[in-house]
Order: sequence, then structure tokens, then C-alpha cells
Amino acid sequence: MNTSVAREFDVDFIYLDFIFTAIWIFLLWRQRPTLALKFGLAGFIITFLADDIWMYRIQETRIIDAPFSPDLYLVCGSFTAGMVMFSYVIVMFSAAKTSTRVFWTAFLYLGWGAIAFLSQWIPLDDRTISMVRDMSGVPAFQIGGVAGAYLLLVILKYKWKYMKSLTWPYIAYLFLVGFLIIFAMEFTLWISGIRPAEGSVDVLVFNSFMQFNVGIPVLYIAWIFLTRVRARKQLQQPSLDNPAAQDN
Repeated sequence: MNTSVAREFDVDFIYLDFIFTAIWIFLLWRQRPTLALKFGLAGFIITFLADDIWMYRIQETRIIDAPFSPDLYLVCGSFTAGMVMFSYVIVMFSAAKTSTRVFWTAFLYLGWGAIAFLSQWIPLDDRTISMVRDMSGVPAFQIGGVAGAYLLLVILKYKWKYMKSLTWPYIAYLFLVGFLIIFAMEFTLWISGIRPAEGSVDVLVFNSFMQFNVGIPVLYIAWIFLTRVRARKQLQQPSLDNPAAQDN
């Protein structure tokens, strides 16, 4: 696999990305999945710490050429990507209907695809941003991380009472969610030409299967824990239907 991964796009890509993210947040807010929005904000912080603090500053595995501060670009990119990806995952965990999953997945793919192409077709701000990431050593780490994360999930399936109902088909579904979120990003970058063609298919395949699946089991465990805590609090709240709770 190509260990030097690049992308090159115009500054207006960021403007369009913010517009899409604002629409995404608005639709989530209208449908009241507040936990998804909270995970999205946490995703922004996690993505910024990983991209800016860890990879750009500490490891120095990113080279960014931008007409403004690279840190500003990473803040913007971390917010839009972190908010959308992490909230999407929670929506896919909590959705009761297949139509809901299909809607948000289609919205994600069409939205990111529109950003990639419109940023090249509309001459809004054609200043160029280029970024190269050194991925040497990353594949082995990600493969080990994915194996370890899903092993933890299997162990908790048999050891933690709140995950007793977790089935093998649902574990496969979790892996599919991790695949879909990165494939949406990598495919739109590849098909629009933002990701250079050389070695891009290898990057697309590997990243789609591995990159976000390192964190999917951890996010699922956190989601299970928080939903259980929320359910317990709701049961303990006084109400007219629960006079015993009012007396306590």
C-alpha cells in the first residue's frame, strides 16, 4: 500500500463542508437525537487531538500547505469530520428503522460527494490546500487495534450483562458501520480526483475497512453505557405514574 497519502483541494471545499455540517446538525436537532449531537462534539475534540496534536505536532506525519494557518485548517476539518462521523455512528446504533439508516447513509454520501465536486466546479475561493500524510507503520497499528477492539467487544458480550443480547450478526453490522463512514470519505475523495490516483485504491480499501473500526467497538460500549445510565435516571425521576418515586 502507498504509505504517502495526499489530497489537494480548493479553500471553498471548507466553506461547503461547513454548510453541509450545519444542515446535518440542524436535521439531527429537529429529530431530537441529542446523544448523537453530544457524541459529535466529542468526536470534534477527539479528531482534533488525533490530527493536530498527535499526528501534526508530535509525530510530524502530516505536511500541510495552506494559504492560512495549518492549525486553523485542522480545527475546521476536525469539527466537520468529527461531528458528522461520530454522530452518524450513534444514529446507526440507535435507529429503530432501516429507512432511518438508509436516509442518513444516503445523505452522508450525497453530501460529501456534492462537496467534493462543487468545490471544483464553483469558483468561490480557488486557493489551494494540499496535505500529505506519512502512513508508514500505520497499517500494522490499525490492524492490531481493530483486532483488539473487536476482541474486547466479544469478551464483554459474555461478561457484561448489558451486552448479553449482542449477536454475531450485530457485531458484523457494527463493522459495516465502521466501513461505511470511511468509505464515504475515501470514495468521494477518490472519484472527484482530490485524492491523487496513484495508490489511491489501496488507500481506499484499507482505510475503509480499518481506520474507523478501531473505534467502533469503543463507541458502541460507550453508547450502551450512556443509554443504560439515561434509562436508569428516567426510571428514578418522580412522576404521577410512579407515586413511589415521589415518596423517596
